This record gives sequence, C-alpha cells and structure tokens, in this order.
Amino acid sequence: MDPRPTARPRFWMALQPSIVRVYKVAGLVALTAILVGLIGFLVVNVFYFFDHTWVRPVVLSPTHQKVVESSTLLADAKLRASQLDTEKVEIDASLMEIDRQVASDDRFISEVGAIVDKPAATDQWLLRREVEKAKLDRDNALGKKIPLGQRLESLKLRKADQDAVVKRLEASPYLKAINQKIVLAFVPYQNLRNVKIGTKLYGCAWGLVACSNVGKVTAVLEGEVDNVHPHDESIQRGVMVEIDVSSSAAGDSVLFAGGKPLFLF
Repeated sequence: MDPRPTARPRFWMALQPSIVRVYKVAGLVALTAILVGLIGFLVVNVFYFFDHTWVRPVVLSPTHQKVVESSTLLADAKLRASQLDTEKVEIDASLMEIDRQVASDDRFISEVGAIVDKPAATDQWLLRREVEKAKLDRDNALGKKIPLGQRLESLKLRKADQDAVVKRLEASPYLKAINQKIVLAFVPYQNLRNVKIGTKLYGCAWGLVACSNVGKVTAVLEGEVDNVHPHDESIQRGVMVEIDVSSSAAGDSVLFAGGKPLFLF
C-alpha cells in the first residue's frame, strides 16, 4: 500500500521553529530601529530648539562667489569715491579761478576806476568802458561762485556717505579671503553670547555624539551676514568669526562652541 501524500517531510517540520524565530528577531530589530530613529529625531529637534552654541563653518577662497561679489562691490564703491574726488578737484579749481579773476578785476577797477569817473577825452571813455566790463565780469564771476559753493557742500556730503560705504564694504568678512583661503564660521545673533575669542569648538562624528575639540575662535568680525540654520534650513542673521580648526572639521556642516552638545558624548 502507497504512503499518504499529505504527510509533511520531517525536514520542514524541524525548520519551522527556526523560521518563526528569525521572523521574530527581524521584527524586533525593525521595531528597535524605528524606535531608535524616532528617539533620535525627537532628541535632535528638541536639542536644536534650545541650543545656542552651534556655528556653521565656511571655507572661503579667492574664487568663492561671495568673495568675488564683495570684491566687485568694493571696487565699484572705490571708483565712485574716486570720481567724487575728481569732481571736487574740478570745483575747487573753478572756485580758485573765480577768486583770481575777481581779484584781478578788483585791482584793475581800484587803479583805473578813479581816473575815468568823469572822462574828458576819448581814450578815457574807452578806458571807462573797460572798467565797466571788468565790473560786469567780476559780478558774473561772483554769481558763479554761489552755485559752485553749493555743489561743493553737496559733494562733501556725498563723499562722506561714499567713504562710509567703502569703509563698510572693506569690513566685509568675505574680503579677508581675496588673497588666500581662510576658514570662517557663521554665528547667529542668538548664539553670539556663547562665542568669544578663544572659545573652543567641537565637532561630532555622528550627529550629536562622538564629539571632540577641533579648534577655537580667533577673531570676531564686524558686518552682518545671512546664513541658514543647520537643522531646519531657516534664514538666520548674524556675524562671521575667524576660526582655527583642523582641515577635516572645516568641512563639517556644523560645529559647537564651548563644549560637547550632549556633554558626555
């Protein structure tokens, strides 16, 4: 009599408990990964909500877009200041010319005018005509002096404003990289109280853990700049600081000032 076809092979009967255990382990690993990811997500969001120590490294080179833009703006501002200087020299020259002309006419009028007040001869009438012409030229020159003086005063104000623009552009942190590659860091205003000259900087290998000291702040630069938040990508206003860090840390997306973000890690 033939064996029944519904009998299960002993091999599959023995393997079934192992398969069940593998499914259980895989499910446990998956749930653990989800739980760890959720906890990590919450920790990072809560951390950045309260943290005021982060800074963003920025590696600047002479060809960096911001460096080129700042250099171009400074060159344009200096050119405009130079044009104002040239215009001032021209106005000063015109005023000096007027002063010389007025002095010459006054001298001619004082020396000759008394003689021809009551001309008697023909040549005296001609001389009187020259005196009258000198008086007219003097009055015309004095009339030109008034608007030139007003232009000069306006020009002085414009030159002062332009010099302030040049000074402000020269203070741009991006111009420090015109001749060499330097490493700066963006510090938002709300974090600036934690960043001073000599403050230690920490970089992390994995997010907020495995952190170590990578350098320090060497200078705080003047001038407001914009950058993005390292976590939520929002636009932040702040300043740049010059930092001395290792080459690997210069490429990090974020560093922390004063200590490790999670203290012991």
